[in-house]
Order: sequence, then structure tokens, then C-alpha cells
Amino acid sequence: MKNFDINYVCVSSRVRIARNLDSRLTFNTSEAGAFNAVAETIKRRNKDFLGVEVKGLSSEMAKSLFERHLISKELLKNKKNSLIVVRKDNKVCVMLGEEDHIRIQSIHTGLAVRRAYDDSKNVADDIAAEHKLAFRDDFGFLTSCLTNLGCAMRASVMIFLPALTLTGNIDSIEERFRNERITVRGLYGEGSEAGGYMYQISNQACLGMSEQSIIENVEAVAIQLSKMELELQQRLFQDDPDAITDQVYRSWGILTNALVLSSSEAVDHLAMLKLGACLDIIRLKNNQELDNLFFLIQPATLVTQDDRASSVSARDKIRAAKVSEVLRHSRIK
Repeated sequence: MKNFDINYVCVSSRVRIARNLDSRLTFNTSEAGAFNAVAETIKRRNKDFLGVEVKGLSSEMAKSLFERHLISKELLKNKKNSLIVVRKDNKVCVMLGEEDHIRIQSIHTGLAVRRAYDDSKNVADDIAAEHKLAFRDDFGFLTSCLTNLGCAMRASVMIFLPALTLTGNIDSIEERFRNERITVRGLYGEGSEAGGYMYQISNQACLGMSEQSIIENVEAVAIQLSKMELELQQRLFQDDPDAITDQVYRSWGILTNALVLSSSEAVDHLAMLKLGACLDIIRLKNNQELDNLFFLIQPATLVTQDDRASSVSARDKIRAAKVSEVLRHSRIK
């Protein structure tokens, strides 16, 4: 049985900072070139950032960026003047022209909220050095959404909770942490489902809270949830080890031998395989590769990776081959 390593269930951490320019521009402005100066500031101060207009993205690339959590649905709705400025390693992305003028986000693997905050804050400071931002002493940074007033920061952790979900405990968990100003959402945010037993936990509001207190609160809840999940996984395994081991190996067999795989079927079996890795039933050289597969096999992302993936049937075959190759190479015998 594996030790309680919370990074087996804490998949990634993200910090998003919202800012608006103190100007005549409305939050949802359609003015041409409204954010060009901000994009130039970021690129000039950070040589490893690249900028692109959203209207210049193909529909497949735009969907792929959304599938990988690099951009939001709100940004895609504004193709008149929206821009993205992204660091070459894809860990930091700045959305210009979303609900707010500026949304800066950084994503890191595992429980790394503080690293994500440092990256986002550095870009926010660069922008503030050259552009006047909308701010009031009583409300803090002004934002389109009232819950972002104050420090205008959302910190979140994507966390894998199969045991809490399968035992029906997830609903009580959501209610319990709501009282601590923490929200529990699905894989793609508010209103989405928890595909592959993946959830996002984040702060509900910002007003009256400092960046440091938000980070500490989100980290504390992530650690608490991780321990609860891992302990419950152990108990479920002890109660019926054969049943869980059988399900893990069935998923391994399908994922490494199937000729075709839909995205939903692949995600379901990858989730069971990840549970097997948590319980040391299946040993992998790099568990991050398993986490990456959840997103790399999504439909639009496959299209951007392979020109042959233009139809559903073609994607299902390419997905099956890709998953099999990665898993066979990653497994420790």
C-alpha cells in the first residue's frame, strides 16, 4: 500500500488574478485594439511570452486551449478584440478581453498554490507598473463579478476524489466547506460535471481576505480533503481488495488493447487506473503522464495534434493508440 502522498490526488494548482484598466473602457468593451498596450507591456517585460489574437485561432485550437484550462469560455465569446499572452511553457496565460479586461492565471502540477501565485503576481505587478488600474480603497480592485472584489484573486486546486464520490460523501463535503468560503466544482468550473472524479476547489470570494489568507485556506482544505480521500481509498481497498484490483486491471486491459476509445470511456478507465496508482496496484514511472492524458485525449486537443483526427471515428482510433502507447511505456513491471 502506498504512503499518503497528497500529490497523487492533488493534480494541479491554479491562481487567477483579475484586473481592469482605470479608463473609459467598459468591462465588456468591443473597442478595437483596447488591450494591445497591455499585451506589449507583458511581452516587453517577459521575453518568453507570446501573444495571439483570439479571432486568429482556429476553432479546434480555441477548444483545445479551453480543454487544457488555458483559456475560458468567456474569452472565446469575445473575438472582436480579445488577446491571449502565454508563456512558452504554457504555465502562465494572460487573457485580455474576458469578463474583466485582464485575467492572469498560472497553473502548476501538484499542490503548488504558492508557486502559481508568484507567477501570476509577477505579471500583475508588471502591468501595474505601466498601466493605471481600477481600484478603490473601500472595495479593492474593481471587477465585473462582485465576488472578485477585493484582492481579485481565485486560488484553486484540481483534486482527484474517487472514493469520496463513489461512497456518496462528496455532497456533504461540498456543504461542509461552503461554510469555510470554499467552493467545490466540476472539472471545468461552475455547473460542470466531475469527469474522471476530478473536482476544483477554490475560494468563494475575495473581499475582506488577503492573498495570503486565501492561499492558506485553499491549501489547508486541499490537504484535509486529500487525507480524507486517501484514507477512504485504503479502507475501501481493505474491505474488498479483489474487487478493486479486478476493476483496475480490467481498465488497464481496455486502455492498452482497445482499438477505439471514446473520450468519456477513456476518462472513466483512466480514473480507475489513477485509483490503482494511488493504491500501488499499478506502478508507473511518471504519474504526471497519467494526469496529462486526461486532457491530451480530449476531442479538440487531438485534432490539433493529428491532422487525421477530423472525424469522431478517426479520433477514437487515434485516442486508443495514444493511450496504449503512453501507458505501456510508463508502466513499471
